[in-house]
Amino acid sequence: MDNNYTLQTVERAIAFLEYVANAATPPNIRDVSAALNLNITTCYHLLRTLVAKDYIERNENGGLELGVGIETLIRGYQRFQDVEKSLSEIVKRLAAETLESAVLSRRDNNNVVLKVLVEGSHRLRVSGLSVGLRGNEHQRASGKVVLAHLDPGSRAAMLDASVSQLPEKQRKTLVKALEKEFPQIVERGWASDEQTEQGIIAICAPLFDSSGAVFGAIGIVTPTFRLEKAREKFFDAIQAAAADANALLKNAPVA
Repeated sequence: MDNNYTLQTVERAIAFLEYVANAATPPNIRDVSAALNLNITTCYHLLRTLVAKDYIERNENGGLELGVGIETLIRGYQRFQDVEKSLSEIVKRLAAETLESAVLSRRDNNNVVLKVLVEGSHRLRVSGLSVGLRGNEHQRASGKVVLAHLDPGSRAAMLDASVSQLPEKQRKTLVKALEKEFPQIVERGWASDEQTEQGIIAICAPLFDSSGAVFGAIGIVTPTFRLEKAREKFFDAIQAAAADANALLKNAPVA
């Protein structure tokens, strides 16, 4: 499948909408046709579609303005922005409660991307741990917990992308071991990673969107010796943070 494939009609409709939104004064249909270099008939077809969805309306002078349908898009965008901010606050609370570095990652197609990183009070340096981190989903705690909750097709696609650089024999052995581990991750409600850096462990619990699909993961990164001293406290804090985040996501729009 060509990931760069786009629909020309949709592109034109979006361009039409953007032109009207950015115009200094309400344009007419001929203004749009000239500005976008589109056939006037095509512009009328696009206009009828956008008017039918209430994204564009005509004013009393025949000029084109944004319609009330745009408010739905704006509210949805604002709600999602509010959710992102609230999720960040949950990560901050997790870091404050555990004194460890707290993370939130989100699924993005075949990757699990680190979106929020809040450093704990204890200084902890983990190489490569930064916002935007992706890849090695088969190894990272956030990646494994997401993989465990994906449908078989999506899981296979993410795994293939994650282990593609490994030798074939190693890939097969690794995938076989993970397939045995995934049901255990689902049952216990978390995944861990002690392989990325010696002496460091990451623990993540799954997050789900309002449709029930896996959204991402939340958790902490800590030295193994501190986990051994405060294991129950850390796991309780992670599960509580995940519960708070999932309650929030349950009522959020699916992005």
